[in-house]
This record gives sequence, C-alpha cells and structure tokens, in this order.
Amino acid sequence: MVAVPALLALWVTLAAADARGTGTSSVLAEAGAVIEQRPIVKIENEAAEGDSRTAAATADLTVLLPSSTGGHAVPVTFEASTDRRQGIGSELYVAHVPRHPELGAIGDDQREDVERQLAGRAVQVGDSWTIGGFWALATLGPLGYWWKNESMRRPRRTVGPGWKALRVSVTGTGEHIDAPPGSPEAADEKKRRENTRTLRCLVLEGRGRHVSFHSQMDGEVAGAVLSGAQGWLLWDPRQRRGRDVLAELVSDDGWQLPGAVPVQVAEQIEEAGVMEAARPDPGRRIRTLDLGAGWLVTASAPVVVGFAVALGCLAALLFVPDVGAWRVWTAVGGVLAPLIGLAAQAMTRMDHGEGDGESS
Repeated sequence: MVAVPALLALWVTLAAADARGTGTSSVLAEAGAVIEQRPIVKIENEAAEGDSRTAAATADLTVLLPSSTGGHAVPVTFEASTDRRQGIGSELYVAHVPRHPELGAIGDDQREDVERQLAGRAVQVGDSWTIGGFWALATLGPLGYWWKNESMRRPRRTVGPGWKALRVSVTGTGEHIDAPPGSPEAADEKKRRENTRTLRCLVLEGRGRHVSFHSQMDGEVAGAVLSGAQGWLLWDPRQRRGRDVLAELVSDDGWQLPGAVPVQVAEQIEEAGVMEAARPDPGRRIRTLDLGAGWLVTASAPVVVGFAVALGCLAALLFVPDVGAWRVWTAVGGVLAPLIGLAAQAMTRMDHGEGDGESS
C-alpha cells in the first residue's frame, strides 16, 4: 500500500522527465567534454509554449564548433528545450569535445542543465522537490490511513483493571466473515453486503468458544507455526479501532502477538461471561512475535520477482541519460510488474482456499 504508490510516483515523474541527448551526453562525458558559450547560427523546428519571448521552447539549434583539422568551423545541430525562446545570435552553454565535432554536442541556456546531462542525471536537482511532492501526495495519505485504521502495531500498553482475559489455545487458521447488522430492506441489505469483510484469522479456542484473532501476519505461516500454542488473550473493551477491539495474544512460551478481535465476536464472548479479569505479572518479560520479519521467505515468488523488475525499471529511468518511447514503456512495465505479482499471489491464495474448502 505504501511501496507501490511511492514507486508509481517516481516512475511517472521520471518517465516524463527531461533526459535529452539521446546517448550523446554519455559519449561526450567519457571523451572529456568542456562547456563553453556558443552563439546560435540556426534555429529549426521550434515549438514554443507561448507567443512571449520568455516562453519555454524546444527547437533544433545549430552552433559552430572548432574543426578537427583547424579549418573552417563545423556546424553541429542538437535538440534543446530552453527556459525561454532563443534567437539567432543568442548564446547557449554548449558541451563538446575540442577538435572532435563529429562526437556532437548538447546545450541549454542553463549551465547546470548541461552539467546534469553530462553527469547522467535524469532530472535537475531542483526538480527533486517536485518529485518529492508527488511522492508525499501518493504515499503519506495512504500510509496515515493505514496506520490509523488497519495497523495492528501500537505503542507498548499496560494491562489495567479494565482488561479482560481468556485462556486460549491456537487451533489453526480460518476465515471470519464480519458482516454489520442490517434490516431485510433492499437498500440496507445492499449496504450490508458492501460493508461485509472477510478476515484471514488465527482461530483460538477457549472455554468452549471460538475466537477469530487477526493481525499483521501471514495467516498460513502463523497457523502452521503457532498451532497448538497456549496462552492468554487479553483486551480492554474500551480500546477499539474501527470495527475491531485491540487485543494481545500472550503465550506461555514468552511471546506476544498484537492484533485485534472483531467487535461482534468480542461482545459475544463478554456476554457469555467466560472471561475473567486480567492479572498482570510485573516481573514477567515477553517479546513481540513478528511473523513478517522474514518477508523474502514468506512472500510469494511472483511478488518478489515483480518488485525486482520494478526496481530495475526505476534504475534504468534514473541512470540512463537517454530519451525516447522506451522510457514510457519502461515506466509502464515498472508499474505493472508488482501489480501482476500481487494479483498472482492473490489468485494462488484463492486457489488454496478453494482446495481446502473442497477437501473439508
């Protein structure tokens, strides 16, 4: 939810970024180019963003470079997008290799832009603020929403008098369908279906009751690793997040798994009267269990490959000082690669779910 929008913002801005020079800039940089001011002797194919002389424009500009034989100056033409329209006789900052006009040239009305092209940077340093703004808009909003409404991670909490406890054991994993209450009317039924969510949970059993406990974890891995573990399920009924009651699963083995229990399930258990007041032990120390630490182990191969391809596309857009349609296609490939990987992972999980349902 955070990585894909972040990379998407970078891909879009880099694909549209000005990376002029076609490969000329890298050739000139390797040959030891110098930057000099040269007058324009010819302007062709000009496309300006307005009629004003101060409007930005793109054109094929011709300047004269010293001949390799010491004879007459050699005209060299290159495409340049300048901050303002240029005229015959206007001077540009031109990068070229002395006595080797056959290698071509690149130029701009800003010296730092020529230096950027020679250095192989796709965008100017000042443009990084624009890219950073796109990144912030695309990522900080979803990140804040996720952290507030869905993240099970939270600061250390202290068990107090209002906390409830239930002795439980982990029996495996399962799906919990959390549907809000609704009336039989058609409008309410449609809204009820839209707000129904399916949670992949650990299934806990305590005093004859089954409890659905979900967390930021891989459900299949958690079920395989934790099945049979025993401990306490604790929560404070007043501490809710959306449609969940924040809960802690604390095992007898010394680990703690932060998560949540759907409000409906928590209320049913409290009404059944099977819970008891929590009895904290100040001398006991536990460690948080993080089943997502080995992400490369638990993630599916399509997701890993998708992100690897995406990062390769990003590196190409960043470091190759070239222009052309390949930049757009590379950006498209970079965007689609992780999305295809995530879709393949989702389909695989659905297939596993159907297989489990048929076997049961």
